Amino acid sequence: MQQAPKTFRIHIGIFGRRNAGKSSILNAITKQQVSIVSDFAGTTTDPVEKPMELLPLGPVLFIDTAGIDDVGTLGEMRIEKTKRVFDRTDIAIIVTPCNEWTSFEDELMATFAERKTPVLVVLSKTDILPIDASIGSTLNQRKIPVINHNIFDPATIGSLKAALIKAVPDDMVNRQSILS
Repeated sequence: MQQAPKTFRIHIGIFGRRNAGKSSILNAITKQQVSIVSDFAGTTTDPVEKPMELLPLGPVLFIDTAGIDDVGTLGEMRIEKTKRVFDRTDIAIIVTPCNEWTSFEDELMATFAERKTPVLVVLSKTDILPIDASIGSTLNQRKIPVINHNIFDPATIGSLKAALIKAVPDDMVNRQSILS
């Protein structure tokens, strides 16, 4: 039952630390201002959901989450809501600044590996930070798809969509119909 799709809409969770660029990724993918974006860490407090069509997959649901590194009493509540999204996620996008990989990203990778959830990594803020090539190299060795994201380059969103399409397991695309 854990491996069955949550609905006929593939759920794509966006995870990472506070202010990593998760909401910016969602806004860029959807070409809409779905999530509020600011320089203030902790802007996203509750999961933000956006249904859309991602061809050739069909209907998908993107879920932008609060930072997994939030602090304080409210932060703990936000983290708990983010962790509840794990149960609904068919594909995980881990977003991290292009110059920093921490234990938070390692924990997310381990969680999704344990759940057998496909993962891809977006290295964000490539337009304003120096890229740490060792992050991409390490992930490539582990066969984890990596996308460098510059919010001003529309080609990166095309690369992200292509990586998402490739990451979807065949059994989610070629589902058995209930009645045929």
